[in-house]
Amino acid sequence: MNRKYPLNKIHRYTTLPECLSKMAPLHKDKTAITVFSSRRELFEYSYRQLSGDICAFAKALTALGLSHKHIAIISENRYEWLVAFWAIGCAGSVIVAIDVEQTPAEICSMLEYADVQAVILSQEFMSLAKEHSFPVNTIISMDYGEDDNIFSFWECIKRSSPCDTDDAVLAPILAAVKEDDLAVLINTSGTTSASKLVMLTHGNLLHNACNAQALVETGDRVFNPLPLYHTYSLVCGVINVLTQGQNICINGNLKTLMEELKLFSPTLILSVPMITETLLKSIHLEQERCGIRQEAINAVQKYEKLQRLHLPCKPYLNDAVKKVLGKNAMLVISGGAHMNEEISGEFQAYGISVLQGYGITECSPLVSVNRNRDNKCSSVGVLLPEMEVKITNGEILVKGPSVFKGYYKNPQMTRKAFEDGWFKTGDLGYLDRKGHLYISGRKKNLIVFSNGKKVVPEELEKRILKLPLVKEAMVYGASNGKAADDVKLSVIIYADSVQTHGMSSFQVLEQIQEEVLELNHALPTYMRIYSIKISETEFRKTSIQKLKRGDTAYD
Repeated sequence: MNRKYPLNKIHRYTTLPECLSKMAPLHKDKTAITVFSSRRELFEYSYRQLSGDICAFAKALTALGLSHKHIAIISENRYEWLVAFWAIGCAGSVIVAIDVEQTPAEICSMLEYADVQAVILSQEFMSLAKEHSFPVNTIISMDYGEDDNIFSFWECIKRSSPCDTDDAVLAPILAAVKEDDLAVLINTSGTTSASKLVMLTHGNLLHNACNAQALVETGDRVFNPLPLYHTYSLVCGVINVLTQGQNICINGNLKTLMEELKLFSPTLILSVPMITETLLKSIHLEQERCGIRQEAINAVQKYEKLQRLHLPCKPYLNDAVKKVLGKNAMLVISGGAHMNEEISGEFQAYGISVLQGYGITECSPLVSVNRNRDNKCSSVGVLLPEMEVKITNGEILVKGPSVFKGYYKNPQMTRKAFEDGWFKTGDLGYLDRKGHLYISGRKKNLIVFSNGKKVVPEELEKRILKLPLVKEAMVYGASNGKAADDVKLSVIIYADSVQTHGMSSFQVLEQIQEEVLELNHALPTYMRIYSIKISETEFRKTSIQKLKRGDTAYD
């Protein structure tokens, strides 16, 4: 770590109960969680109230015989999701975080594979419990009252309140939870396969959450629009915020994101590239409404030119940015996929830092992140404290306190994931001399030719995405003969509907072909694109906008 840039002072914890025991005494009536209703009504929950609700629900789970069980949460983002998550962990049970974008059949399969003995459901997903194949009998509803088969979330809390960490029933249970105890079963962000459930301990989660803020100064107000059943959102966007006594606003619906963002006015926005790009487009539209769009373009170009020359430059501050992001915004954390450097550069010109990080579910998830005053846009930052990385044959291997225990009920897959105690991420990259990590692409996506040459498709895609008409691009090796390695580079492109407005499909293809041909001239022969296809629809992605390569048809 750079000695001239010391780590930030933080609260450190090793388990969810340990953190819970400090929440109310340390932060008392400070606002912990903010949510908006469908009618944009503001609801705020203090650290004292959050702590009390968690304690009461953990005690209720114990009374229901659900301590030391596997309990699933099936819900959209909401306050009850977070209370349930923390309470399950504090009761010594294991949280099974369900990706609600799966089909009912996939969710039922996951519940069965994960040995779930109780589920906590919101009204939106209550119909799942009526499925013939639903494998769980104990159901707790976040919304309904109780009947013969369903317990009420809030009635459970009401019956157990008031309750705190010194409660005679709860205290021994909290004390029994240890750092190495299993806390969460969660899918990797790129798959919903039941056989690839990642096992994360209390220590994994808390080490990652606390140390993220040792590297990044976030301010006091964090906006999180990402689904809580992903580790990026859960650990980097919730647990780490609550461990440090800050205020988080959780957004449960992308349709209301822009309005809630303005109402909450955060210092930090947790994001993925798709959302960051949407925010920038909204700023452009607001600049046009204010009649300053051309002025903004000129100011950004001037700022970027001065930066390239390493000359002093002041950001272009304008009301359009404040109208979109709120008056307090100073930082965007972008993860989940590669961030376009031009987008982060424009935000920088407006006085908003975009810090890119790198994470993987098996590492709880954060491995590295850029820092407020050490931000290299082309890299994914410096390593978290106590995390180690080495590069073997181009692949990033990781070791440290955040690395997972293994895949649930799959020792064979677990063994394959490690090499001499190092977790094999499957990502390609390198470290520079100052300790900044760079990502090239995925090892499994690597295209290998019969002459031994190798192409990382993600590197070519970055170049193609800079073409004016291209919105999405995916490079792949198309078969060119009988041998598996006899391939030619091809690309499938989804065109930008705004840029291609009024053009025929033939005109779009013709112009993209001309631009790719020009790009080819600047590339070595083996890296040139030989075939182009146009997709009529956007590519399929995960809920944090990672491209699903295997789901996109090439041929």
